Formats: sequence, C-alpha cells, structure tokens
Amino acid sequence: MTFNTEWLLGSQAQVEALKKKGIWGLEEKDTESEIEEQHQAIATIVARHAPDILCLQEVINEVAAKRLQKALQGKDLQYALHFLESRDTHLEQDVVFLTNKSSGNITDIKASHPIDPVYPSKCVILTCLLNGEQTAIIGLHLKAVPTEPSAVAKREKQADAVVKQLNRLSAAGYATLVLGDLNDWDPIVPDADPSEQATPTSQALKKMKDYVPGGDDELVNSLKWVEPIEKRYTFNYKGSKTVLDHILLPLGWQDRVSGVTIDHDRSDGASDHWPVILDLSW
Repeated sequence: MTFNTEWLLGSQAQVEALKKKGIWGLEEKDTESEIEEQHQAIATIVARHAPDILCLQEVINEVAAKRLQKALQGKDLQYALHFLESRDTHLEQDVVFLTNKSSGNITDIKASHPIDPVYPSKCVILTCLLNGEQTAIIGLHLKAVPTEPSAVAKREKQADAVVKQLNRLSAAGYATLVLGDLNDWDPIVPDADPSEQATPTSQALKKMKDYVPGGDDELVNSLKWVEPIEKRYTFNYKGSKTVLDHILLPLGWQDRVSGVTIDHDRSDGASDHWPVILDLSW
C-alpha cells in the first residue's frame, strides 16, 4: 500500500518550526486535536486493508512516524517502523516504510538510502525476502507540479537516479518494485481524466518502467488493473481527478496480481490523496 499522507505531523512544535521557515498549508494542522485527528483518520484507512508492506509519503520526521505507529497499535495492528531521515532538509518530508509484524511473508528487512547523494531527495529502498524471494521496493516522492518546466527537469533527473538504482538492484538479483507519489502520469495507462490536462510532460514513468533501454518495459503499472477507468484517480489536480500515485511491479509478476484498489473512502482531514493497494498471490 502506498499513501501520501499530506503533511503528517508529530507535534505542535513541528508545525511552528515549519511555519517559521515560511512553509504554508499547515493552518488546519496546527492544534493537538487536529494532528491527532489526522493520525486516527490515516490509521483507520490503513486498518481497513492491513497491508503487509506500507509506504507513506509526507511524514514529518520520526516523531510523526512513531505517533502513527502508536495509532495503529490502538487499532490492534502491530507494525515495525523502518525509518531513515530524508535528504529534504527544507520541507522535512520523509518517505517511510512500515511492515506488518503479523505477516509471515516478509523476512530479512533492511532500509537504505539511494546511492546517489542528491537524487531523489525523498527516497527509501526497502529490501527483504518476500515469500523467500529477494525483493526490493523503492519508495519515492518525486518533484511536485507535473507541468511546470523546472519541476519537469528536476523530476527527470530524479527518474534517472532511480533508473541507476533499478539496474543496480536487478544486477544484485532483486525483483524490484517502485511506488509512491511520482507526481506524473503514465503515458500508456489512462486514468479517470482523458484530457490534455493530464498528459505526461516528463519522461519520468517511461524511464523507470523501461530501465533497461530497448525491448519491452521491465516494470508494469498496477493502475491498469483498476476497473472501471472512472475509479482511476488518487488526487484532484486543479480540478482534474487523476493518478499521481503509482505502484510499478516487475513484468514477470503480472500473474501474481489478484487485485488493485484505489480506496476513495477517506474521512475529512486524512489527506488530499487516495491510497493505492496492490494485492499479490503466490
């Protein structure tokens, strides 16, 4: 499951520190009751699916991650936290992995940063044995604003860095997935908005799916299993219900897909995104 939690904060002190930097958009998250309300709303959504592996974006530091972990415990869910501070020192947004302790499918879990010292700034790589198979999951939050030229250029540099990770992990024998808020559209998998407004302006997804140039793509977008097409949206981008959050999985895993869901049942205050849940069977 991947979910952009939209500024998931850990304390009022965090809010004040971010506001002093001139960061806006936190006005509805600056009281203890509002912060707790969001954690409970996120925990309710996670509990509905109880995924084996959970990747969250826009978690503000380890304080917020541990607070959510506690909220999940309140719903009888025991998750192990795999936290690494991101390289985003201004917004302080982290990509966070949690794994379900009740799942017997995941062992030998390790979290690491990408080898590139600059890109992507918000990225964690989780390696594990998934049902005995060497698996890597690259959790990402790529540069926002899908159509702004400078953002497009930065996002493509980030994608190039991810491609290096994909090739490195593949050479090491890992089956690798890419997931998170990729802040762009898939050029070949349509979503709920067929208009030009939701047309890719960068090559980010294309680069990552075809990380070994030439021939077929190495990764496939799980979005194609979401039916009907009207349900294919994870974000309302300037009035356009569209998909910016993706799960890309190895081409050879297609027969393992038993379902893909975008959960549109969220309470107010949870997030401005909707989560994507991929179900696999062996």
